[in-house]
Amino acid sequence: MAKVEGPLMSMEARGKLADAIVFFPWKGRHVVRQWLKPTNKKSVAQGYVRAAVYAIGKFITEIVSISNGGALDSKVYSLSTAKVPAGMNWNAWLGGGFLGAIQSAGTLSTALFASFVADYSALGTAALTAFKTQASSLGIADFAFDYGYTTNIEAGCVLYFGALACYSNSLTAAAPYNIDPKSWAASNVDAFASAMIGTA
Repeated sequence: MAKVEGPLMSMEARGKLADAIVFFPWKGRHVVRQWLKPTNKKSVAQGYVRAAVYAIGKFITEIVSISNGGALDSKVYSLSTAKVPAGMNWNAWLGGGFLGAIQSAGTLSTALFASFVADYSALGTAALTAFKTQASSLGIADFAFDYGYTTNIEAGCVLYFGALACYSNSLTAAAPYNIDPKSWAASNVDAFASAMIGTA
C-alpha cells in the first residue's frame, strides 16, 4: 500500500479511480492501493469457515454483552483477559482457541469442524440437555447457513464451541477448563455457564 501526500493535487482523496486504484484515509494517513473487485465466494469450505466464525462470534458476543452489562467479574472474561498475550485482543485470542482447534496444517478442516459437531451430538443425555438449557438461558439461538455446512447448529453446540475455545486456550488448570468438553458432566456445563455471568 503506497502512502501519498496531496493525492490528485488535493489534501485528501477518497474513492475509486476507474477500476484501477482506490484512495482512502487509513490510520490518519492518506493512502492509495490497487482496486480489487470484491467477491463473495460461497464455496463449501467458505461456508464452513463462516459457520465456525459465526458460531464462536455468537459465544463471544454473549460474554461481551454480559461484561458490558456490569458483570465485569465474569470468570470467563477475567480469565481470558488475564491470559491473553500482550498486543492481542482477548476476544480474538479466545475465539482463536476454537478456530485453531479446527485447523489442520493452518487450513480449516471441514472434517474437524464436523467432528466437533458430532462430539457435541454424542454427549451423554444429561450433559447435552445441560448445554441446551444453559445456552437457552444465556439467549444463544440456533442458526444455519444455506451453503457450506448447512445443518442447523444448535444453541447448545455454540456454547460447546465456546467451551472448546476455553479448553484449547487452557484458561486455567481448574475444572472444567482443564477437561475436554466432550467428557463434561452436566455439573461442568452448569459451572461453565455460571462462570460466563459471574465469578462462580
